[in-house]
Amino acid sequence: MASSSGTKKYPPRLYEIGITPIQSRSMNHSCFLSNLQVMKESVGEDVWLELRESAVGVIIKLKELEYTWSAKHVHYFLVNQLAIQCSHEVWSLIEDQPLRFSLYEFEDITGLNCDPFDTQEQWDVAHEDFWVEMKVPISEGPKLNELQALFPIIRNWPREKRVMVGLLCLLSIGIFGISSNSRIPLHLAKRVMDPAAFQRHF
Repeated sequence: MASSSGTKKYPPRLYEIGITPIQSRSMNHSCFLSNLQVMKESVGEDVWLELRESAVGVIIKLKELEYTWSAKHVHYFLVNQLAIQCSHEVWSLIEDQPLRFSLYEFEDITGLNCDPFDTQEQWDVAHEDFWVEMKVPISEGPKLNELQALFPIIRNWPREKRVMVGLLCLLSIGIFGISSNSRIPLHLAKRVMDPAAFQRHF
């Protein structure tokens, strides 16, 4: 919106110029798409192709494109945010021009499910036997390093179980971008055992 003087007015900045958060640890430090190569060799070509077409298959496609994540550019975008009251949009002022990035653009670019979660959903699945087989505590989600420890043995596992291990790896590496020693939230990790529930959420 322009004022009578022709000067454009925007909402205030979220951070004052010169007083912005430093670029600290972020997804850039833990999201190594190169980790997917060993997973590919372990789950097998048939499962890899199935994972590529899954709800989170965009992570594999980024790996195949040799995509490089630039934390510096993302940091610049975030520290120039405008203070707006909209939970699904980020507005930034770049070179005095407003730039919007919302869940709509994110969904268009990635193909990931950005629909609202069904807060009334009553869902669960018996995961304990598979967790025991993976040597993961049944009350917690797995860590990437626990999943990687399975790679030498899962080549002989049934396709369905190799798919589940592959999906868990994609969640850890590409969706959550967490440290290999951090656990995937249990309520989300269990969804790999139910394709329909996984598709609804991711």
